[in-house]
Amino acid sequence: MQYKIMLDAGHYGYRNQSPAVKEYYESKQMWELHLLLKTELEKYGFFVATTRDVQEKDLAVVKRGRAAKGYDLFISLHSNAVGGSKGGNVNRVDVYTAYDNLNNAHELGQILVKAISECMGVDAGNSKTRKSEKGDYEYYGVLRGARSVGCPLYYIIEHSFHTNEYAARWLMLQENLLRLAKIEAAAIAAYFGVKKEFELGDINMDGKLDSIDVMLIKRAYFGTLTLTDEQKRLADINADGEIDIFDYLAAKRKYFKG
Repeated sequence: MQYKIMLDAGHYGYRNQSPAVKEYYESKQMWELHLLLKTELEKYGFFVATTRDVQEKDLAVVKRGRAAKGYDLFISLHSNAVGGSKGGNVNRVDVYTAYDNLNNAHELGQILVKAISECMGVDAGNSKTRKSEKGDYEYYGVLRGARSVGCPLYYIIEHSFHTNEYAARWLMLQENLLRLAKIEAAAIAAYFGVKKEFELGDINMDGKLDSIDVMLIKRAYFGTLTLTDEQKRLADINADGEIDIFDYLAAKRKYFKG
């Protein structure tokens, strides 16, 4: 089964500037993160789409949620903010989910809280809810939208608070956003029981077939390298049940064509 995930970058243009790090805009950094997360999720075989094609495009929050029709999971990526004299001290990851814990939504929510807070080195909050004061429905428009079209699991992830200098500076670094994307994708994949899909020939499983893989397949062919069962499957490029010279030559051709 191929699971489908809809990703939403929380804002557009230049929105929600950090008061602590002027270069930080929630809209910009979360856009970068959701593209990286899309790539990492696709490595596991998920079908992934985004609510918008371009960062500058605005779209009503309910419509963003409704884009999750037919999808198994909706995630809107954000960083939070808090005012007041003590606002800059708040440094915590929270995840908002179904107010009534629909489909046991808190389970994945708490998994994400733990994984993200550990990655960022900040406090772990909770899988939270917020119900409208006017009735039994979600407070947040994106969550209402996702729920209205039958998406079973939907979340807002608050990647700490951009009013905190540490969090804003941390989220400004591209290598940290990539770490987050990998951690979040791994947590989601584990929840759904999905293992990462690797290209045939990528026996060191680093996401690309390169000269190292060609050399390792050659060593396996000559019997100087012992492979795991998964590595054997990836090394057997022509799927004949053997790791032989034909797999080595096929790996070389793929590498040089790439």
